[in-house]
Amino acid sequence: MPKRIVLKIKQEPQQAPPAAEPVQAQLVEVPQAREEKAEEPSRAPQEGGELDEALRLYDELMKEVGRLKQLDKNFIAYCLKFEELRPQLIRNILARLAERRKAIVERAASILEKLKSARDALGSEFAEVEEELIWSSIELNTIQLEGADQKNVRLKEELEARIPELRRKLINLRNRLKMIEELVKELSNIQRNIIELTTNKDELSKLFEELKKRYMLNYGQRAEAVLRAEVERVAQQESIPREYATLLLWRASMAVK
Repeated sequence: MPKRIVLKIKQEPQQAPPAAEPVQAQLVEVPQAREEKAEEPSRAPQEGGELDEALRLYDELMKEVGRLKQLDKNFIAYCLKFEELRPQLIRNILARLAERRKAIVERAASILEKLKSARDALGSEFAEVEEELIWSSIELNTIQLEGADQKNVRLKEELEARIPELRRKLINLRNRLKMIEELVKELSNIQRNIIELTTNKDELSKLFEELKKRYMLNYGQRAEAVLRAEVERVAQQESIPREYATLLLWRASMAVK
């Protein structure tokens, strides 16, 4: 009995190599895929770090945008409360607000470049994963058509496990790319939209309507047209947004009253 056990133990290693060799021959593509996966950790931290940094800077920028809008709101409230506030002081504060907006636009340009770089890196990773998914799917379909050959079993199992993982990764990358693309679009337009983002137009619109009522006493039905022309003139003369030109005109009308 012990001898038979020894013979069985010796026979099993002799049978294993012939079965293993064909499988290795069929797994030519698998080591290559593993090598590509091995490269991902070294690439992912760099991409993730770049994206995380860009997102952190974006959040800080948006907080500054919100803070500037609050400053604008408090400034308007101050002007409405203190009628003795001199026009030159108002102009000086408006200049400070303009400098803050300029700084935000400059910061946005820098963050935009970081986001674009992160987007390009993610786009490259997306293309690689997409290609690997397609290749793995084709390879699995080929094996299934060949039949249940023992030499293909291991590769079939690896492909069946890898394909869902690649699909999940592809969905994740697509969602991240969509999110970054939206941020890129937003920052690309911030120079054009900075006044809209940081000005409390509702409060200034109320001043415009109040002014229009006063103009109607002198200009009747032409009041709004005359007022808009006057707002445009002051805006160009002072190099300020039209909303703030309304504020200066309102202050001037209060002084006359």
